[in-house]
Amino acid sequence: MTIEQKQLIKTLLNIWTISAPVTVIFMYFTYYPGWQSIAAGVCIGISIPLITTLYTNFIVRKYLLKTNLLILLALNTIVHVLVIFFVAVFFVVIFYMKGDFNHLFSNLSFLYSKYFVIGIAFGLALSLIFNFFYILNTLIGGRTLGKLFIGVYRKPIEVERVFMFLDLKSSTTIAEQIGHLKFLSLVNDFFYDIAEPVRQTKGEIYKYVGDEAIITWKTKDATNNANCIRCFSLVNSVIKGKEKHYTEKYGIVPEFKAGLHGGLSVTGELGFTRREIAYMGDVLNTTARIEEACKTYGESLLISENLVSQMNQQNTFTFKEVGKAQLRGKETGMTLFAVKFD
Repeated sequence: MTIEQKQLIKTLLNIWTISAPVTVIFMYFTYYPGWQSIAAGVCIGISIPLITTLYTNFIVRKYLLKTNLLILLALNTIVHVLVIFFVAVFFVVIFYMKGDFNHLFSNLSFLYSKYFVIGIAFGLALSLIFNFFYILNTLIGGRTLGKLFIGVYRKPIEVERVFMFLDLKSSTTIAEQIGHLKFLSLVNDFFYDIAEPVRQTKGEIYKYVGDEAIITWKTKDATNNANCIRCFSLVNSVIKGKEKHYTEKYGIVPEFKAGLHGGLSVTGELGFTRREIAYMGDVLNTTARIEEACKTYGESLLISENLVSQMNQQNTFTFKEVGKAQLRGKETGMTLFAVKFD
């Protein structure tokens, strides 16, 4: 089983722990206080999140992320209502009508019953809640959203994190060649293409700074299976696979470089009218300097010695020491490593 499949199963299990009990309670007290409502509620509470999650992962994330947000929300609402309707009708017939579908379709008066209206209203309410969180998730980020809601970082705390500064090469030159409007579109396409590799490797995009993306992981997630390095490798594979797209649209294929480093950082909420969870500390400054050193050493990815030493035994990458660099703003040198990709 792949890491992506494990993450999907974990997500579904988390959703089911809420959706199944809520649906059972709704069915039991709204329709019929018997075992039929419990069975139907469990089946509906499992099936609907399963279908909508698969729709989100394999349709929305692959084909619709660039769609206008209003259109996407309308499409999501339609899909969710249809899924809720057909799944609910299917299991209601199975458990309440002993599977007699002929009787159901021979008399469509149920469409006008108060129970049907209540059920559709319940489905619409769930869809509205989903779309509300989808908007916030799109604007803020899923993991950040949850932390803001429960106030994890109301008071600053110290955390161990790994950071990657991922930057486009020769951005000034490219902007001059293709124009600033096209360049912004290129940067946006690039950020779109790195989103899935970041998600697959359990990272999160902390911030965009111009044409640079700052990505972060929990240290355990970053070093397990060398996820932080695997992220860079996956981004490289994605961009190579879309060379034709970039060449036809912009006349150029973006190249990029990155620095990786980990350590102790301070994190907490910043702002009031526009809140965010911010990371501060020497680890970010050092990571930025390591990324700058890529140009000096002619490498696309450089990693600090400290982070290399933390990679677990499952790591399959080969490291090459490039030397002890005197990073700008640092009093002592730091040994840096490049990665040999197959």
